[in-house]
Amino acid sequence: MNKPRSITRYNQPIPHMRARTSSGLRLGWLTSFLLATVFLPSSLCASGLGDTARQLAHKIAAASGPGAFALEVTNRSSLDEKSVREVRSALEAQLHVEGVHTTKAEQAMGTVEVVLSESLREYVWTAEIVIGSDEKRVALVSLPRSPTGTSFAAAMPIVLKPTLLLAQEQPMLDVALVEMPGGSRLLVLDEGAVAIYRQQGLNPAGRWELEASLPIAHSRTFPRDLRGRLLLRRDHLFDVYLPGTFCRSTSNAVAPLTLTCNDSDDPWPLTPEDGSVRAFFAGARNFFTRALSPGIGKVSNVPSFYSAAALPRSSYTLWVLAAVDGSLHLVDGMMDQVIRGVKWGSDLAAVHSSCGTGTQLLISGSDTERDGLRAFEIPDRDPVAASAAVEFDGRIVALWPESSGNNAAAIVKRKDTEWYEAYRVSISCGN
Repeated sequence: MNKPRSITRYNQPIPHMRARTSSGLRLGWLTSFLLATVFLPSSLCASGLGDTARQLAHKIAAASGPGAFALEVTNRSSLDEKSVREVRSALEAQLHVEGVHTTKAEQAMGTVEVVLSESLREYVWTAEIVIGSDEKRVALVSLPRSPTGTSFAAAMPIVLKPTLLLAQEQPMLDVALVEMPGGSRLLVLDEGAVAIYRQQGLNPAGRWELEASLPIAHSRTFPRDLRGRLLLRRDHLFDVYLPGTFCRSTSNAVAPLTLTCNDSDDPWPLTPEDGSVRAFFAGARNFFTRALSPGIGKVSNVPSFYSAAALPRSSYTLWVLAAVDGSLHLVDGMMDQVIRGVKWGSDLAAVHSSCGTGTQLLISGSDTERDGLRAFEIPDRDPVAASAAVEFDGRIVALWPESSGNNAAAIVKRKDTEWYEAYRVSISCGN
């Protein structure tokens, strides 16, 4: 066991939280979104959907020629099941008129894959026509979204609850709570080590006592604006990702606990789950580069980004990326929808809960001097505020989902003392 480092620290009740500031990109707080989303009115369902489906069928037939094709329709928009059935029926009817018959895949000369997507202003439908083994063609139509609609409300009000875990003068990059033999432990990642604290008492915000410090060996120079990730694992205790460096701990059942570090340019996992999409971290900077491994569906390259979050859908995953240019990207595996001018901060994280849609997007926002967090949901492709803002006495310098996915860890640098505070942010349903 390594000799514990002497680290100045204190614990205190959660302070009264005030207004939020610019962090990272200093982009400002997200105040421009309204609590509303857009749905198609019945008149549009009756005429617009059918007309647009027939237009797409005409383009498909022009690209494919007559014959038997297997038709697959995937809905990645806010259209309900009834509307999707109407679209498919209109497609099949018009294709039949044009000489294209739908059949089973084993009896077809080719396939037609239709994806119903949408942007902020319009519904976008694409069809990929595959004839034989390698001949592919694409058809596309769009339908303006209605400017009117019904308002969206979450099933329950959502409340963010931050719990102060630890405060210290030295910078923290990430933290994790874990159950180990002898009780709960708090793992704290900084640029030089992973500190392990033993909990004193049963209160999560109670006193933590330094138990051990595992040094991080690295040969590469870390960037000035350092970021790091600490992920709990099933077959050993945790992994550490730092620019150009990867560390792996031994099992928590093995004493003493040790940490092995190596130079590495391997991509970082974007979510705690096994098999997560990974992205390459720019070793000399503080953001992720364009390349993904594996890709998000058919999308393998995205703009450079600071943070990413995955929102599960019934048939796909919607990824939200906070790009370095201040824009927001919604990537569903087929399309990359860009939202500009939203004035978000550079930190976001997805947290699972029993509220609303089941997964909320925590987004950092800024005002002038202090940062805050707010929960959003994306029922279709428009962010919808789902909670009031929780405001901190300083800048949010890191925001990561916990390995369980049920909470998030926020690291705040206080404005008054310039000390660092680690919070666990949880979500509850209720007033």
